[in-house]
Amino acid sequence: MDAAEWAQELAYSLSVGPGTPSLLTIASCTGPAASREVVETAKRIVGEAGWPIYELAARQVAPDPSLLRESGFLILRDVRQPLAPAVPVLIGAHQLHISRGLPVGLLIVGSPAGIKGLRRHPGLGFLSRAEWVVQN
Repeated sequence: MDAAEWAQELAYSLSVGPGTPSLLTIASCTGPAASREVVETAKRIVGEAGWPIYELAARQVAPDPSLLRESGFLILRDVRQPLAPAVPVLIGAHQLHISRGLPVGLLIVGSPAGIKGLRRHPGLGFLSRAEWVVQN
């Protein structure tokens, strides 16, 4: 799906709440401008919905699942190859929050190679259910 379609889906998902598809989104972006556009779109829509927003660069992630809040929308940006070992840990911990029905969302933004590596990670099979955005 493109960014415009995803933006509409995200707005709807935020109004409905936990468990809706766009609250787990992966965005494969071909460059910094495309990444900025996706991140800024998310910030605008999530802010309008009144959800707290948290943003981390993949290089800032520590192997500490307590980085996740029990409510709010996390934007994890700059996912690249090779994957930092803490990135899959953080994403896996987010999946536990989803399974508990907590009001959380996650947008993962990265290079095509970074996103491909993330989707191939053996512990992150649930990402196959994520919304998929390609931004050029």
